Amino acid sequence: MLMASARREPEEHVDADEDRGFLLMVRRGEPEGATELFRKYSVAVFRYADRMLGNRSEAEEVAQEVFLKMIARVEQYDGRASVASWLFAIAANASRDRLRRSARRSAVSLEAVAEVATDDPLADEALAVRERRDLVRKALAALSPDQREALVLARYHGLPYAEVAKALAISEGAVKTRIFRAMEKLRDVVSQGGPTWNAVTP
Repeated sequence: MLMASARREPEEHVDADEDRGFLLMVRRGEPEGATELFRKYSVAVFRYADRMLGNRSEAEEVAQEVFLKMIARVEQYDGRASVASWLFAIAANASRDRLRRSARRSAVSLEAVAEVATDDPLADEALAVRERRDLVRKALAALSPDQREALVLARYHGLPYAEVAKALAISEGAVKTRIFRAMEKLRDVVSQGGPTWNAVTP
């Protein structure tokens, strides 16, 4: 595990430098920079919006909006957060705007939340997986938008708490509190999950 972490850290550093290089291209008016960032992050941004909104067509609109705003607001990027965190911050704000307009905070279906990786399970196992997935969807739909966005960024997109804090413009302590409360609520709803249950494994 230590060796894996040691390998991942320089890779993440290279990625961050590459992303800043692409954003510099955007700033210079070179379309290749925006193309590369869209290729690299469009799917992740779409999945984030889909998990927040529970509506694929709106999520697609948000994803397009994020990259248009990236180009329009490129001068606002100050380098304090990673480019990925900055894009998720734009996505978070766009998703909040959608939620406010549609007033669907408590009725989010979150169709794409609980992806399951299985190797052709038996019928009873498949049924158990589906039931657990439904429980996770129900639990995540019960979270407040603040709790859901912190949990999705940290647990599904793998952002460190410090980067989640930058993306959501809150303190790292607030991120930890939101995720802790979200996990407590999830455990209450998905009580069948037992002590090893977590938000990523349905």
